[in-house]
Amino acid sequence: MGIWALRGVTVAIAVIVLLVIGTVAYSAYEDYTAVKAELAGGNQQAVGAAVLRGSTETVSINITVPNNGLYPLNVTLGCDYPTTNVVCQGTSVDVSPGGQGVLRFRMTVLDLSVFEGSDNKVINGTVAISMTPFVGLTVGTDFGGFVKSGGS
Repeated sequence: MGIWALRGVTVAIAVIVLLVIGTVAYSAYEDYTAVKAELAGGNQQAVGAAVLRGSTETVSINITVPNNGLYPLNVTLGCDYPTTNVVCQGTSVDVSPGGQGVLRFRMTVLDLSVFEGSDNKVINGTVAISMTPFVGLTVGTDFGGFVKSGGS
C-alpha cells in the first residue's frame, strides 16, 4: 500500500511541475508579444526624445509595459557603469497581471565631442526582466544608438 501512495505523490508533483512550467511559458509568451506589439505599433513615445544643447544631449525614453501574463512583471533599465561623460537615471517598473506600467529612462551625454568622428558610440546598458517569483533575464545592450553624431 505504501508504494502506491508514493507513486501517487510522485505523479501529483510531476503534474504540478508541468502546470507551473506551462503557465510560466504562457505568461512569458503573452508578455513578449504584448511588449513587441507596443514597440512595433509605431508608438513614437516609446523611442522618446533627444534634446541637444551645445555638445550635451539628453535622451528620454518612455515605454509602456503591458503585462498580459499571469505573474507580476518587473522591468529595469540602467547603465552598467556610468562614466564622467554619461549620466544615467536608471528606472524600474513593477506591473501586475492585466495592468500596464510606464518605464521612464533618462540618459545625458555631457560632451558629444568625445564621439566625434566615430561611428562606434558604445554606452553599455542593462535591460532586466523578471516574472516574480519564477524567471529572471538580464541582457546587456548598447544605448549608444540613441546618441546623435558629434557635438557642436
